[in-house]
Amino acid sequence: MIYITKEYLNTFAFERLIDESSQDYDAALDNIEAANIELIKTYVGAIYDTEKIFNPENPIYNELLKRILAKLMLYDVFRRNAARKVPSDYKTEYDWAVKQLQDINSNKTTLGELPPLTDANGNPVQSDTIFGNFTNPDFYI
Repeated sequence: MIYITKEYLNTFAFERLIDESSQDYDAALDNIEAANIELIKTYVGAIYDTEKIFNPENPIYNELLKRILAKLMLYDVFRRNAARKVPSDYKTEYDWAVKQLQDINSNKTTLGELPPLTDANGNPVQSDTIFGNFTNPDFYI
């Protein structure tokens, strides 16, 4: 794995559950991590230099990003085991992780000292786009 270790995953779930859901395919954890890193890159790639952050040789760690990746991975790992239904708390944690990525994408949450996305001259790329949303899901006529 590139960004987190199996021991870090064991912090949030029993090792036995992780092993039972991934032992039939050795590359399962690596592939699930790679897929979720790409998901994270999609959300935060316009703000942070994700190539530097997820560099396999020298990754730049951020605890919030590690936690988000772990929650995304555990949900996918447990979904692999067709004999076991994914507990609702893992679905809740998955939804939390996606919400955090959305907050990072909209600049509600920042990732500390992670390197910002830069242009060819090394200047930080900043979006001039302003986004507004007036959706009110509780509006009834």
